[in-house]
Amino acid sequence: MIVRANEQGFSIEIGGEEYLNCPAAIAVDADGRIDADERFLPMRAFDMRREDGKAIYTWRTQSDLWAMKTYTLEAGENWARFFVRVEGEHSVDALRFFDGGARYETAGYLLPVAGHADEARCLRMMTEPGVIELGYFTPPCYCYPLFLDGGDRWLGVGLAARAGQYNFHQFMIKTANNRCGFEIPLYGKTRVPGEWESQSLLFTEGKDAFDVLRAYAAWHYESGWCVKKDRSNEPDWWKRPIYCGWGEQCDMAHRLGGKPFDYATQRDYEAMSRRLDALDLHPGCLIIDDKWQGQYGEALPDPEKWPDLRAFADAEHKKGRRVVLWFRSWYPEGLRAEECAEYLCTACGADPTSEKYRARMKETIRRLLSDEAGCYNCDGFKIDFANCMPLGKYVQTHEEGVCGVELLRRFMTMMRDFAKAVKPDALINCSCAHPYFDELVDQARLHDYDGQQRSALQVLGYRAKLYAAALPDVIIDTDAGGIGTRREFERWVKGCAALGVPDLYYLSGSGDVRLTDADADLIRACWADYEKARGGTAR
Repeated sequence: MIVRANEQGFSIEIGGEEYLNCPAAIAVDADGRIDADERFLPMRAFDMRREDGKAIYTWRTQSDLWAMKTYTLEAGENWARFFVRVEGEHSVDALRFFDGGARYETAGYLLPVAGHADEARCLRMMTEPGVIELGYFTPPCYCYPLFLDGGDRWLGVGLAARAGQYNFHQFMIKTANNRCGFEIPLYGKTRVPGEWESQSLLFTEGKDAFDVLRAYAAWHYESGWCVKKDRSNEPDWWKRPIYCGWGEQCDMAHRLGGKPFDYATQRDYEAMSRRLDALDLHPGCLIIDDKWQGQYGEALPDPEKWPDLRAFADAEHKKGRRVVLWFRSWYPEGLRAEECAEYLCTACGADPTSEKYRARMKETIRRLLSDEAGCYNCDGFKIDFANCMPLGKYVQTHEEGVCGVELLRRFMTMMRDFAKAVKPDALINCSCAHPYFDELVDQARLHDYDGQQRSALQVLGYRAKLYAAALPDVIIDTDAGGIGTRREFERWVKGCAALGVPDLYYLSGSGDVRLTDADADLIRACWADYEKARGGTAR
């Protein structure tokens, strides 16, 4: 990567090709007003120096809103970082990098999010606006890998932020009039008391899109802006095959009527456990899914559905299986108003910056995981619905200014810290796919699959590649692939171990596809091959 800078801006070149030509401009909109640099005065100063092996370029000017703006471009050997420092007192609404004025030669980009699409269908042309936001991956990597038509290298344009500065959840690319720009909404939650350094655009390069994403993640770890987890001594049971009861709950609702969460009962899960025994299937853990709780926010067992969760957990432990609890994030059911974030004075979701909610969760997690008398002795959490969090300008949390991905980080840190304090090998299974969360994730799940599709290995394989780039060496929970047809089910069972830990959702079948003894034989054989390949223990 070669960076060239002058009084007006800079360009990014790779292999002799200019990918982007960018003005030194970042609009910092604030207090409901649009920011624009002073048009009738030249840049006050342009400077270049070298420091610690980097070239550092600065431009100084002023704008309609800010008494002083200093743009900085730091350029290393294979990366560059562009940001602005402002002087003034405002609440920042949005950042607009290049203000829509960068010339581009790139033809398109990869959208690195987890949807019901494979890699080919996540390729976009530069004329198509894109947004990276919370979804099945919460959050994803905030990086657009850009490709050049006929080029043999890719350029990454991503967001980089220091710890505590992730007060956003969207990163947008927009093109118009042969120019492009990048934006993040900040919703007025970032208060500038006099001086402030913005989030950065980070430029990386690679031979393909995933190489770009790997470089994006590596920069965060190597710079110290994110912490890479030591994964050398992870418990063996985290890597053993998984059984999750959600699919069986859905199948029972289909066959017997009602809703899937009607079958999240001790009686039904004891029957599933006996069925696993009868089929000679021995997963490392069993996940109790939606809705074992009496109330989602309270997160304690429904006494009618689960008269003795402790007895169930102890019985599973004797069989060599751990018990993981599905956890619905944010939902305020059963919480008091003072434990919640507010939207226009109405409680709208759990608030991990509320000391009262944190106190509740500390005691709740102790009761769920501890082996002490009166506790349930379970073994971790499958954290779901993380993207259904309080978002937007009118949401207020107890700690002012904490929003978006930063609020999610507070929630995930709370869950991790409280769980590990009770049980050091408690499992945190979630769908965070950004380096900022690497140290919090034990097991990353591939998430939901549309059963009407017939391409599980392609769709979920794409997600696994995104994880591998963002969180190197993380354990992948493959979740449930297709069971819409027998052929796809068999292909998934045979192929999912190449993506991560096999995860079985169904014991009876789904819809028209009913599982047979031959299917059980296939699952058992594939699990045995997986265990042998990883050198683990089968039971």
